[in-house]
Amino acid sequence: MRLIHDVKGISKLFLLLLLLVSFIVGALLSYIWTMGFYASQEFHLPTQANVTIEKVEFNAGNATSFNVTVLNPSYSRSSIAIAQVWVSTSDGSLFNVTNIEPSLLPLAPGLSQTFKAYWSWGYYAGQAVNVIVLVEDGSGATLQQTTPFMNLTIASVNFDPTVSGTEFTVKVQYTGSQAFVNITRMTVNGLDVSASPTLPYTLETDSFKTFTLSRAWSDLQGKNATVGVETLQGFTAEKIQVVPEVLKISNILFDAANTTCFNLTVQNVATSQISLNISQVKAVVFGETVVIENVVPQLPYTLQSGSEVSLTCSWNWVSYQGLGTRAKITVYTQQDFFALAEASIP
Repeated sequence: MRLIHDVKGISKLFLLLLLLVSFIVGALLSYIWTMGFYASQEFHLPTQANVTIEKVEFNAGNATSFNVTVLNPSYSRSSIAIAQVWVSTSDGSLFNVTNIEPSLLPLAPGLSQTFKAYWSWGYYAGQAVNVIVLVEDGSGATLQQTTPFMNLTIASVNFDPTVSGTEFTVKVQYTGSQAFVNITRMTVNGLDVSASPTLPYTLETDSFKTFTLSRAWSDLQGKNATVGVETLQGFTAEKIQVVPEVLKISNILFDAANTTCFNLTVQNVATSQISLNISQVKAVVFGETVVIENVVPQLPYTLQSGSEVSLTCSWNWVSYQGLGTRAKITVYTQQDFFALAEASIP
């Protein structure tokens, strides 16, 4: 009986040892299988060169450029040659950045380089843009970055005929930004205009300034004028404004029965209550300017707001008759307004 009892004790011990060995062997096999799978993935290196964009930096004080840092990973098989830098914007535009410092150069494995890319991003201030780096014979990289918020706007443009026909005011506003700007240029339809206060002018953040622009605007009456502001930091703003009509030539009549004069109707269409003093009438034919000396009613003539007058202008135009000539007639006022219209000489 004792022998049988000892055998049973040994069998239980053997079973426990067998279970323990089985557990250890199973765990070891599972570990080997798992590590074999992930290790093969980890050390599966790309066959082509590739780059990583570590960071993109936009300086709030300079919207003419940005910095991009490019890394050639240490596991790369060879040096990489950076080919191009592009920027894509939220409106679907794609820009090729060609001016880069230093010049695009090869990067050895494990090395990184910061490039300064000259691209004016002021129009896309406060928006997300994608910086794209392409390499030769390999795959590139893309990194999305939001540009600093810079809110430079033209709040208002005021053409006031009661003040002047040679000046108008522009209110520039600058809010919610991180640094001041230096206004260096103001334009009307793309052409420079002198301003008061004089430029350059420093505009602090969360502030505004009203400028007086010296520019006769009679030629813009009834048309759209594009007023622009530019800064040293590369930020710009534009506003399209309809210029009010003040003086208008509504009719010109050359009567073939009387070649010694012509008639024209002039209107004061200003919405504000302003009187205009008509001071002169000129005619231009074949590049020759003729000042009309004799006008009825006599000049200067006061034309009230919302009224019109018919002028009879003495000028012998018989020598131009039958040539299909077009005459340009201009009416001037003492308030620096003028109106221009054309008519055919019969």
